[in-house]
Amino acid sequence: MRIPLTRDAQMVTDTNRPVNVAVVTYLSGRAAAPFGFPARNAAELMVETINSGGELPEPYAASGFAGRKLSLRVYDESGSEDEQIALLRRIHADGADIVVGYAGSAVAMAIAPVAEELGLLTVVSGGGASQLFARQWDWVFRTQTTTTADSVGAARYVAAQLGICGLAFGGINQKYLWGTDSWKEFRAALQVLLPDAQEVGGHFAPLYSGAVVNPIQFLKEQGAQLIHSGNWGVDLFRLVEVARTTIPDARLLLVSGESGLHRLAGIIPDGTIIGGRGSHGLLAHDTELNRWFCSNYRDRYEIAPIYPSYGIANALLGLKAAWDSAGAGAATMDVASALAGSTFEGIGSTISMTRANGRQAVAEAVYGTVRRPAGSKEIDLTNIERFAPDNVTPPDRMSGLEWIEGRFGN
Repeated sequence: MRIPLTRDAQMVTDTNRPVNVAVVTYLSGRAAAPFGFPARNAAELMVETINSGGELPEPYAASGFAGRKLSLRVYDESGSEDEQIALLRRIHADGADIVVGYAGSAVAMAIAPVAEELGLLTVVSGGGASQLFARQWDWVFRTQTTTTADSVGAARYVAAQLGICGLAFGGINQKYLWGTDSWKEFRAALQVLLPDAQEVGGHFAPLYSGAVVNPIQFLKEQGAQLIHSGNWGVDLFRLVEVARTTIPDARLLLVSGESGLHRLAGIIPDGTIIGGRGSHGLLAHDTELNRWFCSNYRDRYEIAPIYPSYGIANALLGLKAAWDSAGAGAATMDVASALAGSTFEGIGSTISMTRANGRQAVAEAVYGTVRRPAGSKEIDLTNIERFAPDNVTPPDRMSGLEWIEGRFGN
């Protein structure tokens, strides 16, 4: 007859075993370079550093998750939603304790019910669709902000920095959830903040198509003074390349432009407004933690970290803070309870898990404007403005559009 382990014996067994961390991000396909590789790189750097202990600034200097080492496996997010659901089941069968990642909102929404069914603690570090929390989860968290924060922050920045009477604005976005939500919420927010602003057309193109020439020409003919875009990857690069010559007098507002600055630095027009899904990269606060992250990431990968790198790193720091609080022998349910409703120091800004029953993060929205010193190929971001979480995020049980159209609850 086998005698069951007591709770104390089980805790000893658990604390001697590493925490198995699965990271899911794009390792193949056209999202790998802008999202997947930066996320994977950050995961490898953070896990190695957390395991060694003593390198991260406080409050993260102690080794491991409450002293327990981490064992990292990275999986490919490419593939259909059904394939990702099957992958999550395999990750669970492989013995993962926690899953971190998911750049795509559609995939995150597809796997969330399965994570709940399996009781598998899953922290989404990327995709921003607010629909992820249309229902309540126990095991699913997101340490990144939503499209609403990005869109309202962008509108507040335009209203504060431009404030042009009768501003003519349009949009060119990718035709999927991120692009459509970004445009709808930005347009609604700007029309509340600048009631005399004139929309001259919102345009959508298939992902990875680079189909921006006709929309840009149309917006030029309509006299657009501002072009909003959440484009990333090849669609971002093509937009900047065409807009700078076709409609040079219009300002570009690039909601996720921070992710492409390393490639666009030589050609991006002065005056372009840049966002980075929060306080990341050149938009981050100058803290000891951010200086450590940027320096060590550059030393290791010979390139600066971008917001997908910050997203994975912050998810791991949130989990470390929660596990350190819950204790080495804590079950993942206890860790989930510690993470829910917590506030922790992220790389770049403070992150508070105060929405969706403590499962959705809020953080400040940040935007800046490109300035290039004369004769230089390097760029700076100037006129940086930060918008507090409650000024860009709706309260619980209210959609972004409902909150915006209700004049932000005022």
